[in-house]
Amino acid sequence: MTGYVREIFDSIQGEGLRIGRAMTFVRFSGCNLSCNYCDTPESQKQEGPFRFQNRIYDNPVTTDFIIDKIKEDEVAITGGEPLLQADFLEELCTRLKSRRKFVYLDTNGTLPDGLEMVIKRIDWVALDFKVPTASGRPGMWKNAERCLRIAQRRNVYVKIVVNENLLPRELDHVLSIIEMADDKIPLVIQPVFGSDPCNLLSYLKIARKRLKEVRIIPQIHKYLNLK
Repeated sequence: MTGYVREIFDSIQGEGLRIGRAMTFVRFSGCNLSCNYCDTPESQKQEGPFRFQNRIYDNPVTTDFIIDKIKEDEVAITGGEPLLQADFLEELCTRLKSRRKFVYLDTNGTLPDGLEMVIKRIDWVALDFKVPTASGRPGMWKNAERCLRIAQRRNVYVKIVVNENLLPRELDHVLSIIEMADDKIPLVIQPVFGSDPCNLLSYLKIARKRLKEVRIIPQIHKYLNLK
């Protein structure tokens, strides 16, 4: 089986609850959203070549090709949106687990059927809820709720990327979904890099009234000038 990737590289995890840990990143190409703060817009399209260690390769690639490039014990699957290629992802994660790799999946919470396919092969899910003011796509809350129910079978935290466009009702939707599942599920509020974080403290105070664990964590890899 073959699939489409944008890049493979080693770095530290710069976001969320496993921040600072060394990982090999496999960035899948193709996305079903086009968020206004996206920091990897080149990954939104599936076609095109990809880069590994300053060399250019053609897509699609096999799982053998990817496995050969994995150097770290922890592997971050990101995008784009990896669950658009759920069949390929399931095969890749099966092979990673056979090699005792820790698999970390970063997904936008819009494709519950794809998540259901791979969840047994995942160790940790970073569930990045995309609010309508960022994604331009209203009405995705039901899929987010389904994804969280599935992700609860593993370690999971919810992430919400915020900028000056966030509406109070969007934060309320996120908090309500987490509350219905389990108010102990952590929420990470992540400010858009370079944005005005003037409302962060108020977001934190609102969320802490309803959830057990809420943190504000920026993208530290950008401050360190890493990928």
